[in-house]
Amino acid sequence: MNVELAVGDRVVYANYGIGRIAAREVRTASGTTGEVVVLEFDDGLTVTLPLERAATLLRPLASEAELRLVRDALRDDGELSVDPWLSRRRLALDKLSRGSPVELAQMVREGAQRERLRLAKGTKPQLSSGELEIFTKARRLLSSEIALARGIQPEAADGWIDEQLTRPA
Repeated sequence: MNVELAVGDRVVYANYGIGRIAAREVRTASGTTGEVVVLEFDDGLTVTLPLERAATLLRPLASEAELRLVRDALRDDGELSVDPWLSRRRLALDKLSRGSPVELAQMVREGAQRERLRLAKGTKPQLSSGELEIFTKARRLLSSEIALARGIQPEAADGWIDEQLTRPA
């Protein structure tokens, strides 16, 4: 996926979330001069990446076509893995590090499915605290991207996600 990296553009930096390109500058580090991209996040974090890395690590916000795939992933009744959480953790962290909106949607769906199972059985929570933290982060990243991509409030994006999770595929 090609991203222009123009100053002012909103871009996604995998599991960090959505940032704004604040500057493109030429800098010298360790005796090497090259162009860098300065990315600012809403929480005040600033990340500086060499242009070559920025071109591979940053992507534009999801398109409407990608959001349709997100909708399909949220509505899918995919089978839940029966592997223990520690076995599934690496896969979940890999998905977070890639930051694909469809993979985030798959994670959100899985978390919702596990919660529904817990409620149906009336048993202890299906999600460990570590698992809950990862699924919550996936949902936050997905929700913020949907909100910006569609120009809606984060609460409306959360509502849209909930609507997809409760509708039949």
